[in-house]
Amino acid sequence: MNTNAPANPAPERGGQPIRSLQYMLNQLAIHNQVLTRLAVDGIFGERTLEAVMVFQRENGLPVTGVVDLTTWNAIRDAYIRVELMYGFPPALNVLPNGTYTAVEGQECEVLRIVQAMFGSLNKVMSNFKPCQMNCCNDGDTYKNLQEVQRLAGLPVTGTLNRSTWAYMVQLYQALVTRL
Repeated sequence: MNTNAPANPAPERGGQPIRSLQYMLNQLAIHNQVLTRLAVDGIFGERTLEAVMVFQRENGLPVTGVVDLTTWNAIRDAYIRVELMYGFPPALNVLPNGTYTAVEGQECEVLRIVQAMFGSLNKVMSNFKPCQMNCCNDGDTYKNLQEVQRLAGLPVTGTLNRSTWAYMVQLYQALVTRL
């Protein structure tokens, strides 16, 4: 036994791994009042130890306060489940990688999503007309893409491209989903 060791050792400073642990435990605590809320400071102190032990107890793990691989994976898996249910969904990138355009008259499956978005935007903005769901950049789809480009200050070509898509997503989020 080391008699020179302090009775209450200083909290362990662990940096980013401890911050990640604290962040995940905090997100879990938002949706489970039994769990302890934490300051995300990168220090494995008493409150972090308590949060780990409560998590272990609530999840049928050995209550040691040690974040071994089993505990880490259980916290991570629980965090992922909570994020899927309550967190912001990941961005949807529907355009193929690289330079992409859908010119007037072109058919492609991506346009079905664009046409559905115009249907929703039409309910909150008179600038857009409901489109025929035909996966083709024609008629009102083409005119609506021109209107998006006009509103965004982009060249008005009626072509679906990355910059037009990016502005459409911003409009949709601001006016339909209100993120």
